[in-house]
Amino acid sequence: MANKLSKILLSLITFLLLTVSGLLAQNEQDAYRVENFSSSDSPSVNIRTSGGSVKVFGHDRDEVKVLMYVRRGGSYLFPSDTDLSDFEIDISKSGDRIDASAKREGNGFNIFRGGRSISISFEVYAPTGSVVEGRTSGGSVYGENIHNDLILRTSGGSVTAKNSSGNIVLNTSGGSLNMEDLEGNISARTSGGSVNADRLNGTAELRTSGGSINIRESAGKISATTSGGSIRAGFTEFNEDIELRTSGGSITINIPPVDNFEMDLTAQRVQTELRNFTGESNRNSIQGRVGDGGPKISARTSGGRVTLTYD
Repeated sequence: MANKLSKILLSLITFLLLTVSGLLAQNEQDAYRVENFSSSDSPSVNIRTSGGSVKVFGHDRDEVKVLMYVRRGGSYLFPSDTDLSDFEIDISKSGDRIDASAKREGNGFNIFRGGRSISISFEVYAPTGSVVEGRTSGGSVYGENIHNDLILRTSGGSVTAKNSSGNIVLNTSGGSLNMEDLEGNISARTSGGSVNADRLNGTAELRTSGGSINIRESAGKISATTSGGSIRAGFTEFNEDIELRTSGGSITINIPPVDNFEMDLTAQRVQTELRNFTGESNRNSIQGRVGDGGPKISARTSGGRVTLTYD
């Protein structure tokens, strides 16, 4: 019975992974337009649209491939049945810079008119060393396998970055932030969603005004701030300062055993095990050092408790 259940679960997981992969990369046959450009191994790639999504994937070839998708509702549109003459579409190369943009003429980047909304999305494949900037006002933004500068911004959707390194900037006003396997200098901000970070390494500043923050299996100098949710943070290494702040929830922290570090914990209730500790400790605050001191873990909340555990 257990073996049969395991097989069923394995089949379900495989199906879900294939489904997610299929949703992530669209079918090229549905593209309205496809362009290929030769490039160096580190071109500048700039993508901008509104009402649609932006997806960027790094690959190991010195070329940039741009796929433009046009949709109305849930249906793909094609040149044979759709006139985009009232849009400014630019998919071009100048030197080692590739631009892909969609703009409705005379109406900024608002591509909605009446009840007949058309969304234009871009899916781009570029060298892993590309300098990438992707922006949209009305959809999600996704970047993967870029190892240089990566800037992703949206006002109306989620932002996701995976398996990337370098200078990484992620901004959204109306959605969540999702990060996985990132390394370098990371700045991630949202005003209206949660922050989920798996395996960050480097220097990271994470901020949200309207959601929770979840950090897993990470290392480096990390700052996380939220005004409206809890923070859960787990670290595989603790050799640089960590700073966690919230006004509206609890903070739960898990670190590996470390002999020498400093702590500054403040909350309605602070819970941790003190070993070889020198400093001040009470119900609401712990300030001092463990062993000879070292990197500092700082956690403050006005609306909950701080719990620090050791893995």
